[in-house]
Amino acid sequence: MELKRIIARDTRAANEKAVALYGPDVLVISTSKVRGKTELIVAVDVEPMNAELALAETFVPTEKTYSLASAPVSKEPVAVPTEQPEPATFGKVLHDTIQKRPAKPTKEDVPGFVPAAALKKAQEEAFTVQIAAPAVPMVEERDALRGREIVEMVREELATLRKEFKLSQQMAWQGTGLARNLMPLRNALQEAAIPVALRALLIDSIQSFEDVEPAMDEIRRQLCHSMQHSSVTAPDQGVHVLAGPSGAGKSLMVARLAQYASVNWGSEQVAVISYSDQRAGAWNQAQLLSAQSGVDCFRATNVTTLKLLLEEHGQRKFIIIDTPGVQMAERVSEIAAICKEAQFHVVLPADASQSSLRRVLSTPHIQWQSLMISKLDEASQPWALIQVLTEGHVGVSGASRGERISEWSVQMQAEELVTVALANLSLGYTDAPQEDMSSTLAMASARISRLAAQHTRSTHE
Repeated sequence: MELKRIIARDTRAANEKAVALYGPDVLVISTSKVRGKTELIVAVDVEPMNAELALAETFVPTEKTYSLASAPVSKEPVAVPTEQPEPATFGKVLHDTIQKRPAKPTKEDVPGFVPAAALKKAQEEAFTVQIAAPAVPMVEERDALRGREIVEMVREELATLRKEFKLSQQMAWQGTGLARNLMPLRNALQEAAIPVALRALLIDSIQSFEDVEPAMDEIRRQLCHSMQHSSVTAPDQGVHVLAGPSGAGKSLMVARLAQYASVNWGSEQVAVISYSDQRAGAWNQAQLLSAQSGVDCFRATNVTTLKLLLEEHGQRKFIIIDTPGVQMAERVSEIAAICKEAQFHVVLPADASQSSLRRVLSTPHIQWQSLMISKLDEASQPWALIQVLTEGHVGVSGASRGERISEWSVQMQAEELVTVALANLSLGYTDAPQEDMSSTLAMASARISRLAAQHTRSTHE
């Protein structure tokens, strides 16, 4: 092994540079900041040096030697001198030694010697052929799959918006009988990205109120009552699979769940497996996040490797499998086929659209045990999530509130999500009622913007 030093502007760039130079299986030793840049220390396998090259580097013959087999054999009798030669002086011996000394051989004279520049060029060409060439089609295939998924998401969003338009036109009369003091609240509900069915329910529930504060309390009570059975118990032991779309925050949720399990069972009883994630730097990220909790992290590029890892570490109390965002249904089906006792949990951001939530939660042949909410601190309009939770499709087992591993909780209460949603209502509108069509258009623009941002994040991850 040989240690290599990589300097880049940030951690992601350093990881990408390490993968490009030394392959996807490069081992990261340490990461630190040096003069505003990221320093990455990686370990690289060194090719063994052949014997001829080693001799050329270390041994330089000074005299011409002969073996016994190659020495010439003379059949003539050897003449024995009868008289002693005259003693030679020091100057004569030195002169004869210099004249008879053979020329010093160079490295190029050694058979099989390869110059350092040619050797380095050959290694780079071999690396390019073996590593870089297969990676290009893999990345292109992943981008193509992700592009098709984005197109399908946009189509589903447009279909949902058509339904929202029709419902808004049919319910344009709603709220005309409210008290004058409640008009700002009605307008705020119409301008917020609230599904039409849920908005109609909330406006009907405040028909008998005169002031804003008691009406807000009634809305809060109504929403909390509808989601009172939305919390479920967090995973305790066994094999658990986390899945979800790209950019949903699965990797951080895996790290949080690993830390939670290590506290309960000990780090030696917990294992994290990264399955079939081909994103650049995904394996390094999984290693770094698992190292923060002190749990073992393994990589499975196919079903056979995953099955072997599950058999080898099946005695552990808690095993977490992280899946890629591309071809989520296919990866989940592969895991379910080889591990019948695995439980599946979906990770979705708090501000996910209604169509995205329904598409993931209604995936055929997948029975979700729980929903894990990510990016709760970034959400300003979690109304679609509230709508889905009131329908009772799946319960919430955990929620994250930041980028730190410790910033999350299990069994999130419904009151917290309702508080986030109501806190972002703008009650400063005029008393003139607003058309539902404009609010629906604003909601459509917000959804398309979120889709574009999500696609941008997924392509850079």
